[in-house]
Amino acid sequence: MATTTIAVQVLSISLALFASGSIATLSLFDVPALQSQPASRSLPTIRWLFSRGSHTAPQAAAISSASFGYLAYSSLPRGVQLTDVLSHVLKGGKVSGYLAAAILAISIAPMTGVMIPTNFALIKKNEDLGGAPSKQSAKDGYVKPGQRSAEDSVNARSAKDELTDLSNPQGRTEKASSDEDDREVRELLGKFGRLNGIRAALIGMGGVVGLVTALAV
Repeated sequence: MATTTIAVQVLSISLALFASGSIATLSLFDVPALQSQPASRSLPTIRWLFSRGSHTAPQAAAISSASFGYLAYSSLPRGVQLTDVLSHVLKGGKVSGYLAAAILAISIAPMTGVMIPTNFALIKKNEDLGGAPSKQSAKDGYVKPGQRSAEDSVNARSAKDELTDLSNPQGRTEKASSDEDDREVRELLGKFGRLNGIRAALIGMGGVVGLVTALAV
């Protein structure tokens, strides 16, 4: 087996399983811990986690999926005609295994689309209570409660660039949360955790399918 193929196998499988573990940690550990806190404290933390996750999970999924796609292509017999590719995919083996892994890995993209309304509802609630994406952005004169939409927050308008902001989460929002806020945010966090668990399972299955395919004779 070529060194390049081995390297791509290690890269694709490792990234998929790493991303799956990171995403699952949010649902299994972070969300339950945040649900035990008032919204004024949980919202800045989940907003910070959204920012950090957006810089790792999509990239890991894209690279992993592309690498599995390369492995599927390299598993085709030499000189195979384009019209015969489908038959190789349908008959099973490494080609179909790697292709399935590629699809599972990148499937977190449409799943993230399903989650966006819930994520944006949490981000908007954070903005309404005067929360910032990070401790540093809060110090840099972040705008006052209710002045920004969730889209403004995600697009980093009037805020420190999230790609270069390595500061910790903001401790709490400027405004205290009400009992109604706390209840609403707990429910949103629960929904986010469930949807996020599906996302972790999808890319995790991609890693497992890729590993089984790589180990197959």
